[in-house]
Amino acid sequence: MAQEAIVGNITFKNATVGPDPAPYGDFKTLVVPIKRAGNLIVIEAKVDSIEGNFVLDTGAPYLVLNETYFRDSPKNEDSEATGVTGLSTESFTTTVHNFTILDLQYSRLTAQVTDLSFIENGRNMKILGLLGTRLFSKFAITVDLFRNVLYIQKLDKNGNIPETEIIYRDRFMVSSFHYLNDIIFLNGTINNSSLWFVFDTAAETNLLDYNRSKKLMETMQVIGRSKLTGVGGSNMEVVYATFDKLIVGDRMYMKNRILLTNLDKMAETYGHPIDGILGYDFFVRGIFTINFVKKEFEMYIYKTGN
Repeated sequence: MAQEAIVGNITFKNATVGPDPAPYGDFKTLVVPIKRAGNLIVIEAKVDSIEGNFVLDTGAPYLVLNETYFRDSPKNEDSEATGVTGLSTESFTTTVHNFTILDLQYSRLTAQVTDLSFIENGRNMKILGLLGTRLFSKFAITVDLFRNVLYIQKLDKNGNIPETEIIYRDRFMVSSFHYLNDIIFLNGTINNSSLWFVFDTAAETNLLDYNRSKKLMETMQVIGRSKLTGVGGSNMEVVYATFDKLIVGDRMYMKNRILLTNLDKMAETYGHPIDGILGYDFFVRGIFTINFVKKEFEMYIYKTGN
């Protein structure tokens, strides 16, 4: 039986986070190298005096720190972290005095501290934490997995990337998104059924809620079963399937792979019903941009010399 892992989808109950001071930095476009840990997007950042690897995680609402390295941080408030498997682990909030990604700087940033050791297991990479969406809420970010580069870009007064800073122009998909509780929700359809997906850069595969998708099962081909590992190392069995005709925005995607599981606990902690999660199997198909100000998601064709 295969062993799958999903890192994202960590949300927190009984936690008070932010608002934090606005980030600052002398740049228009910040070019950040990407490391790869399996299907995870990893970049280097610095928390006060500690520098190391962080997973880009749009399934997390804010900065999350690994208690393995930050358990002695001053506690602001106790809370609870819940993962896709539905099990919880204790966590607490803390205040980071300085957080930097190259020239991008944050002062007095609130963060959650919880057990992320399951991310490191089997990856041979020290992971200090997760970079959630609130860190980038004033920017547009572009992920190019073909060149392993993350672009963080400042926007003009209309919420657009300035013309002189535009890097990619061969767009093949655009979709507006809802930004609820610091989480990105994309509307899509599978075989003519309208669904709401969380877009999660730390989900190593796509997921679909089994109970909300039973009528879609007959249009899918089940190819196996797997174990899903989540918060605290908990796991559950899921069904692995393939299907055609996933439509997001103005684009149809064929030959899709997905895990079918119960996402009720995730919907509860997000505070919003969800039908599924779009992860690596979705976004690896192109270069993608998230404009947090205009609330637009775009994908671009990779071209040599682009």
